[in-house]
Amino acid sequence: MGNIIKINMYAEMKRKNNTKLELKTIEEVILDYNRWIRKNNREDKIETYEKFLRV
Repeated sequence: MGNIIKINMYAEMKRKNNTKLELKTIEEVILDYNRWIRKNNREDKIETYEKFLRV
């Protein structure tokens, strides 16, 4: 579910710039973001927010 939120955020950003949305680019952006999170030992705020909403 967290990745769906990330995709929606990315799509909204692209829509504002009037550019085409490519699935491969979305996948790369999400993978890069997840790698950055692990590398820097950070908490994924989007995943945490999703868990909060479920409670």
